[in-house]
Amino acid sequence: MNKLISFLKQHKVSITFLCDLGIVAIAIYLAFLIRFDGVIPRARYDGFLWFMAAALLITPIVFVVFRLYRFPYSFISLTDLPSITKGVLVSVFILGTGLFLFRDASPFEEFPRSIIFIYTMLLFLFVVTLRFSKRIYWQIVRGNPEVFRVGKEQMFFPRTSKFLNGAKLGTVLVTGGAGYIGSMLVGELLKNGYQVKVYDTMMFGAESLASFKSSPQLEVIKGDILDTAFLERNMIDVDTVVHTAAIVGEAACAAKQDLAIRTNYLGAVNVAKISKAYGIKRFIYFSTCSTYGKSDDENEVDERSPLRPMDFYGETKIYAERDIIRLADEKFSPIVLRLSTVYGLSHRMRFDLVVNIFSKKAHREGKITVFGGNQWRPLIHVSDVVKAVLTILEAPLSKVGGRVFNVGGNTENYLISDLVNLIKEVFPEVRVETLDAMTDQRSYRVKFGKIESELGFLPEHTVQDGIREIKNALDKGTFNNVEDRRYYNHLM
Repeated sequence: MNKLISFLKQHKVSITFLCDLGIVAIAIYLAFLIRFDGVIPRARYDGFLWFMAAALLITPIVFVVFRLYRFPYSFISLTDLPSITKGVLVSVFILGTGLFLFRDASPFEEFPRSIIFIYTMLLFLFVVTLRFSKRIYWQIVRGNPEVFRVGKEQMFFPRTSKFLNGAKLGTVLVTGGAGYIGSMLVGELLKNGYQVKVYDTMMFGAESLASFKSSPQLEVIKGDILDTAFLERNMIDVDTVVHTAAIVGEAACAAKQDLAIRTNYLGAVNVAKISKAYGIKRFIYFSTCSTYGKSDDENEVDERSPLRPMDFYGETKIYAERDIIRLADEKFSPIVLRLSTVYGLSHRMRFDLVVNIFSKKAHREGKITVFGGNQWRPLIHVSDVVKAVLTILEAPLSKVGGRVFNVGGNTENYLISDLVNLIKEVFPEVRVETLDAMTDQRSYRVKFGKIESELGFLPEHTVQDGIREIKNALDKGTFNNVEDRRYYNHLM
């Protein structure tokens, strides 16, 4: 069985190709059965066989052209649906054109046009279902949060079991705790007297936690959020979960779609379900303001605004948000934090965030390139994100449970072109190249009145503070090589 699973993982594209051939054959067969009330007349056999042969030849070629095999069959997103739709329609159009050109040939005389319509609907349905199959499996088959595996045995526990709910207050599990935000959060939690568990794959190493390792309040665990059994064993003494683990940024998600959907969606929901079953009421989930996608230039968006992501990263976060919020009840209180674009120094530094990369390029190259410049972005310092989390941790659950908060400040929405001016104030000699091409179409101005009015949260840092601190760090030679892969999510 293990060899079979390994083979399937290594040959996903080939298996998907073969599945598509099967889907084409089944769709044609069903289309004929539907058209002829369950029995294909003998007089239609030749047309049936020739049509199937043509479809089996043409459809896979068209699917290759439309790059339907570039992503794993299990993990497509809504951004891939246009490609699937085009692939199906073009393949059917070619088949239909062939039928028209050879309409006088004996197999295709009086060929029912309704068959083509039925075949199109079935083909689209089957192709999409195949490519969504893993998500369907996770949402339906494994959607019961009360079922867990302890070792090799499957056990059933009530959500409020005293055995599971024996955690002592003050223990916080931080998934992704060695990351850009997570490592900064861990430091502040320790300072504030919390017991902290870090649960992280250590994709970028554990150096970000080096200064805390001697703390008796800290436990560092190397683990995957999809390793259910191992994660469960580390949930028993936990009071609160802060879920920061994610593949962050569109470039990183686009480069590894399979990993992104498993981590950002399936993994996040897995952590939430386990947390709920282990009686952990307070679950803080990191989402992103990128979920808003593109808003009108004159209109600001708030937590009630429609979510219109324009990138794969934003989509993965929406999927997880919706499923996690659905778990909310009187015994489980997830809190969703939609973060502004983060900047600033961290124990695990990143130079692929807009403020950080502009600062690095201004310092290292004396030149920055701006694509467009009219896009709006809300920005927040990484230390202010940590402050927001501490605010949520200390707030009564009655005020924050089951709710969504945009995290940022109303004065911290900037045009990209505004950032250039701030960079110039710190790096007066920097040269700026502005290109009309907008490689990133996202643009959103966000309101942060809810978190300010209800929780009293306001950011303490400005973008210029962040630029200056990065400049000072670069001047001191804090980073041996700012081009090191570990500072860029999409390169790992």
